[in-house]
Amino acid sequence: MNNHIKELIKKLGKKKVRTEEEYLITHSFDAMRKKFPPEVVVFPETTEDIVKIVNISSKHDIPVTVRGAGTGQTGGALPVKGGILISFTKMDKILEINTTSGTAIVEPGVITYNLQKEVEKTGLFYPPDPASLKTSTIGGNVAENAGGPRCFKYGVTKNYVLGLEAVLMNGEIIKTGGKTIKNVVGYNLTDLLTGSEGTLAIITKIILKLIPKPESRAVARIGFENLSDAVEGVTKIITHGLFPSALEFMDKTAIEEVNSVFPFNYPEQTKAFLILEFDGIKEEIKAQLLKLTNLFSNEKITEIITADKEEDMEKTWEIRRNISGAISKSNLIKVNEDIVVPRDKLVDTVGFVYSLGKDFGIKTIQFGHIADGNIHTNFMITREQQKIIRTVLTKLFEFVVKSGGVLSGEHGIGIAKKPYIPLQLSKTEIELQKNIKKLFDPKNLLNPDKIF
Repeated sequence: MNNHIKELIKKLGKKKVRTEEEYLITHSFDAMRKKFPPEVVVFPETTEDIVKIVNISSKHDIPVTVRGAGTGQTGGALPVKGGILISFTKMDKILEINTTSGTAIVEPGVITYNLQKEVEKTGLFYPPDPASLKTSTIGGNVAENAGGPRCFKYGVTKNYVLGLEAVLMNGEIIKTGGKTIKNVVGYNLTDLLTGSEGTLAIITKIILKLIPKPESRAVARIGFENLSDAVEGVTKIITHGLFPSALEFMDKTAIEEVNSVFPFNYPEQTKAFLILEFDGIKEEIKAQLLKLTNLFSNEKITEIITADKEEDMEKTWEIRRNISGAISKSNLIKVNEDIVVPRDKLVDTVGFVYSLGKDFGIKTIQFGHIADGNIHTNFMITREQQKIIRTVLTKLFEFVVKSGGVLSGEHGIGIAKKPYIPLQLSKTEIELQKNIKKLFDPKNLLNPDKIF
């Protein structure tokens, strides 16, 4: 047994330090499905445990990687250099929900959905809702600055992170931000750590902003005869004064994939769906739904279905949330990108993706948070097509950047998009960010080989 493992056991106790094969295997992959087994998996229970781990890591120059639930799409939690894997499974407590200040303090291992339900019992609301919210953790959401369907109205995770407690690689504990909404004292380290993919510091506590829970909500599903009409419908909805809390898009292939695994009824001539949710005062929601129905009454739609009962709304959302699960059952390899473009480039971008798939003989599936330009672009490839996928992705990202968009809206860079960073960032911008990494982690031991 290596010295650093012996030291971990001595400092933390044998129950928190596991080297058995089953632990190494189950912590060697995430949703990206590449495997990098760690040398040891550690289950800390306190911030003090984290301090002990990083001190041992620094002393022996052993890489350390932090993991939430392993739902990441870009390999951000993969221990690519082996070493120590920190699992936050046991740091999963909601430490405080303060209705007066409208804040919550949580440990990083708290499941997003569990936090939302506890918060809503108090009449407050935590809006960020990534598709994996029933399994993903708040710590992982903060590390990736996760989004979700509701981010069109409410914003992404960083809009709700008021403060952090984090451990630096020299063993020091820092506290950024706090419970106040306003704070302009020094540089904004809270925002810097949020979305840093676990490469700068190990977050151990999170202070979140909560808002009043909406009184009511309702959903609508609109089927379109033409894909372009669905995409153009997004601009129509927004420019006519409708403000849904969520506005999602599914192309025909996505609809068919879900229906093949989780059957539901819809008109067969449907080429695309828009799924909307409205929340707020009940009377205002009714007015918004009526306006929506009138807005598309003369359009080439196949259906418009509205629902305000919890069971019916959940059925509609399950169609959207089941896409990734349905695609994963395919015998093809899924290459999932989460590009973002300005809304005025949506029609061109969706069309470009289809032409790209056609040119290279690749099946494409498109869906996602279309109201904010975030399209989940899936290329379903055979093993033989793995040789050309980098060329395909390069062409996609070049188009996106030229259109004023970005490579990733919520999945992060990790190892999956690392080769494409120079398409968006200049040499100077990359060097500045590398220098920030060196300042926080001089030995490059914390989640190494990610992003850059």
